[in-house]
Amino acid sequence: MSDWAGSRPAGAEDDPTGAAGPTDATGPRPVPQLGSIAPYVMGAAPRADEPRGAKLSSNENPFGPSPLGIAAAVAALPDVNRYPVDPGGLRARIAAHHGVEPANVVTGAGSDEVINLVCAVYLEPGRRMIVADPPYGIHRIAGLLSGAELVRVPVVDWTHDLPSMAAAARSGDVVAVTNPHNPTGTAVRPDALRGLLATVPRDCVVLVDEAYHEYVDDPLRATAVEMLDLHPGLIVSRTFSKVYGLAGLRAGYGIGRPETLEPLDRVRAPANVNAIALAAAAAALDDRDHVARTVAATRDGRRRLEETCTRLGLEHVPSQANFVLVRDRDGWPEALGRDGISVRPGANLGVPGWHRVTIGTPAEMDRVIAILELLFG
Repeated sequence: MSDWAGSRPAGAEDDPTGAAGPTDATGPRPVPQLGSIAPYVMGAAPRADEPRGAKLSSNENPFGPSPLGIAAAVAALPDVNRYPVDPGGLRARIAAHHGVEPANVVTGAGSDEVINLVCAVYLEPGRRMIVADPPYGIHRIAGLLSGAELVRVPVVDWTHDLPSMAAAARSGDVVAVTNPHNPTGTAVRPDALRGLLATVPRDCVVLVDEAYHEYVDDPLRATAVEMLDLHPGLIVSRTFSKVYGLAGLRAGYGIGRPETLEPLDRVRAPANVNAIALAAAAAALDDRDHVARTVAATRDGRRRLEETCTRLGLEHVPSQANFVLVRDRDGWPEALGRDGISVRPGANLGVPGWHRVTIGTPAEMDRVIAILELLFG
């Protein structure tokens, strides 16, 4: 199980092909692979009757959006009667930010769209998607919807087993690496990632998802963007949802070689990123103060939570992201819920028996730690 939980679509249980819909073909019939895909389950919000509610279930930025991004978004509002024409030159800004050319960049409505485009363009029945087990949920659903076989390679010490993933890869496969990984929070060593890129077949796509990159501590904080010369099929996806605090606007991008990205650009929807998101994202790239404050406060909150778990004997996975995966014990998730704090059940993420705790504001982390101290101190 990954991020998806729930029943199959109505009628799927009566269809030997696995497709939803009536078997007498009197109505539309979705593709057969849809029968194995359950709906995405979002992180729960706090109880509406709790005035101090804290949502620590969706890995959002609790410190708010980039102020520069918000100002640019407001300035773009009067022109929303027009289709977006990239008012902030987002692709060029991203390229300059990473020291690449605009042709090395494709934009999407969040990095999720980039992932979906990669699977739509490079996967089909008979090809395979190699993922960690537990997988990141978006990789799972995008791979399955393409009709590809999903090959799960179990994590080792909660981290991607890159040598085994490389050994599993065959011609035409897509290999997905979430770095840091969601839901475990672990990061891979840069040398191990270089080894994967050097080993997999040259016609494989290696999709490295760096949504949480800014939160990683040195020496693990090496970006795959610097490895484009190692493999022709490398695509690195990034998002403005996390450190920039623009999750509600849905803006993301991919970086790769122009010839690898050109098919994605060819099939993406025209004006796929809305005008407000384009303007906000372009401005947010320059908001170094907001990024620095967010990263520092998140790392501090992560350190405090991990030190508390260690001191109280509460098993957890050391994290490089903006969340910590903590093993269930003696009802601590329910205790947080009674105090208006929502966290993410691991059963939705492929890790039953655990909960994922997003790092909140200092005040929110004070409340989490106080409850854990009360239960286990």
